[in-house]
Amino acid sequence: MVESLLNLTVTRAIPPDVMTGLMTGQFKLHGGVIRGASGTQHAGQIIRHLLPVTEQTIGTPILAPISRALDAVNTYQLHGISGQVNALTATTQQVLQIATGTMVLSGLNLAVTAVGFAVLNEKLKSLEGQLNEIQQEVQAIRTLMELEERARLGAALRDLLNIVAIKNLDHRHTMLFNSKNILAPINLKYKELLAGAETLETAMAYEEYFCITSLAHARCLAELKMLEMANRDLDEASTFWKKQAQRIANEFLLGENPERFLFSDFAQDVPVFVLVEWLDFAYQEEKGYRWIDELREQNRSWYAQDGKIGTKRFSSVSKIFNRENKAVKLTELDQDRKWVMPSFQKLVARSNVFEGYKAQYELLEANNVTPSEFESQVALLAQTAAVDGFLILQPVKCAI
Repeated sequence: MVESLLNLTVTRAIPPDVMTGLMTGQFKLHGGVIRGASGTQHAGQIIRHLLPVTEQTIGTPILAPISRALDAVNTYQLHGISGQVNALTATTQQVLQIATGTMVLSGLNLAVTAVGFAVLNEKLKSLEGQLNEIQQEVQAIRTLMELEERARLGAALRDLLNIVAIKNLDHRHTMLFNSKNILAPINLKYKELLAGAETLETAMAYEEYFCITSLAHARCLAELKMLEMANRDLDEASTFWKKQAQRIANEFLLGENPERFLFSDFAQDVPVFVLVEWLDFAYQEEKGYRWIDELREQNRSWYAQDGKIGTKRFSSVSKIFNRENKAVKLTELDQDRKWVMPSFQKLVARSNVFEGYKAQYELLEANNVTPSEFESQVALLAQTAAVDGFLILQPVKCAI
């Protein structure tokens, strides 16, 4: 008997033609969803859902640490897999590990159903602790810590912790409605703060609060079976988030000298395939490795203007590095490693996760199923059908 879930067939591996599509760019992996790439015959079509069924923490720091999660298996390796694709199990495992790496870097679970009120409550507690640690250094963070909205948000999420356990449906609906009405204006407040953020530190803090309140508000709507509204709410939040994330990437992360990432200072932490992914995201134009040529054009010539050959530049920015400015430049490099690189990693990964969330909410709406109901069904299947901690789900109408 073939197992199914909401018109999705449970499979045990990703077939060779889908793997080939990933390698050639016909398909794209967006967090937990494989979609047809734009400009192809399958553009926008969902090819597979990859739902994690093992517990994953999403309480990552405001700025996720430089992670080696994708060092062993990364998107670059997809292009290096043998064209024969003989080891089907191995390549399936590689794609699932890439999905897991995206989950780690984003600080969010790939399954929107797993991002419940208890998980969001824990994430809020973790975030509060981190902000406490840096508030003495950043005045705007101190102001944020004094906002009344933070206390109201914490109270609303605390009330929602055991919402599924409430047997009386009237009481359950009343609590969900009350929480939804509390979360909506708080979400708008953090939306306003994120749009007006003028430093990287505050922008990344507001981004976290905006994500928490957006996901919690959409979840309230979905649990109330207002699935069309929940789907639209998440889509609007995702669109706004992406616009702000690109602003952060351009203004605070790339800055005026994106070409600095071509230098040896970043060779270990920012491989070329990662840099290309960052630039595609920041500028919303998929140029791939053509970005490297554009950045090279912004660098000075290897040969000195006075005709001497082989004059190297050792700076982490596009200026000549000398002993007089050594301390300043090292400080800039440290700042890039502490703030810029982890912020970029998180935003790019989180963008992919949001794309997956939208697909999952569309699925819930189409089947008129709440997140908690779907989560229960997934849990039953996970006992027998999981592959390396994931359910691989194929749309019934998908011929691939």
